[in-house]
Amino acid sequence: MSTGVLLAHAQVITGADDAPVRDGAVLVEGGQVRAVGVDVEAPSDAVVIDCTGKTVLPGLVDCHDHLLGRSRYAEGTSDLGEPDATWAVVLAHYAQRSLDQGVTTVRVPGTRHAIDLAVRRAFDEGFLAAPRMVCAGEAITMTGGHGTGAGVEVDGAVECTRAARAQLAGGADFLKVMASGGVGTVRVGEDPTHPELDVEEMAAVVAVARAARKYVTAHADGVEGIENALRAGVTCLEHGIYLTAEQAADMAARGVRLVPTLSTMVNIARRGAEWGLPPEWIGIAEGVLEVHRQSFRNALDAGVVFGTGTDGYGDIVDEIIEFTTYGVSPMRALQAATRDAAQIAVPGAEFGVLAAGRHADILVVDGDPLTDLTTLRQVVLVMSAGQIVRQSG
Repeated sequence: MSTGVLLAHAQVITGADDAPVRDGAVLVEGGQVRAVGVDVEAPSDAVVIDCTGKTVLPGLVDCHDHLLGRSRYAEGTSDLGEPDATWAVVLAHYAQRSLDQGVTTVRVPGTRHAIDLAVRRAFDEGFLAAPRMVCAGEAITMTGGHGTGAGVEVDGAVECTRAARAQLAGGADFLKVMASGGVGTVRVGEDPTHPELDVEEMAAVVAVARAARKYVTAHADGVEGIENALRAGVTCLEHGIYLTAEQAADMAARGVRLVPTLSTMVNIARRGAEWGLPPEWIGIAEGVLEVHRQSFRNALDAGVVFGTGTDGYGDIVDEIIEFTTYGVSPMRALQAATRDAAQIAVPGAEFGVLAAGRHADILVVDGDPLTDLTTLRQVVLVMSAGQIVRQSG
């Protein structure tokens, strides 16, 4: 049995700030990266994979995917009446599809009845190959709030505390709160600008998370909801559609991260009718496109750390490409999908960068994504924790 795998003669993008390694190699042993560089020595019995004309980079990280697809993410539809077993199979399907696309880590910010935690347990026991799953269990929302039907409803700080503790007891890695309404509405008249959980309620969740050395992220679209979430002490914001320049500066000063899900709004607005999404969702998405673009400019100008998130609409390459429409370089966009997204999902993560001693989550694509990011869809090999889970060509 071989003692390692050598990915040889490739362009290597480590995800760090160093320049790409031309005609480089990556040695993997025991689930870890052992060496990266030009002159990499490998054991004599190592499996050598010639990657001439290909690029080796860290596995991609999706920081916001409920793994339920577009139809089942449409909270408030008849899909919510399906049994949990159906949802579990659907979630497993989308998880495996993500892995095939080179996404080796998925942060799941809330699922109905904490199905993500149950499916992850099955994955961990080896029943199916899947990406690393970083799970929130059920999102925490106010009664009738955004995500109703796919989260746990609470009112007041005491109920928020109880719900937060319940998610952690079930194995959640982080907690998710709903600070505002959203684009995917359930309540009649719900709007992304509406604040939902208040500062005291979210602060109670933050206190529970901190005691357990976990973090809280907030679905926060409107200005007031964003402000409440920041005052409550969350670590990350999801979407941030109406984020102001002042709020972005506050985020940067505090080290609060952003998962903007830019391509989600673009795809809902442009492809929602084709996908059969509710007309009211499409109208809301169309109405926030420009303000969302300005909010992300505010985040860039302030130096907020940001990462990739798809929300199930389109693929992660859509999001990476969307970043470049703001002047973000292809290399910086790739770092947002690897190094930075990894640190958002799991602070202190040992994945997201190719370096000696790091986890061997690796993507190999045909071509050079630095000159054409669509080559990220030309997947040749996917490695998760040192195991090859997809190989073609």
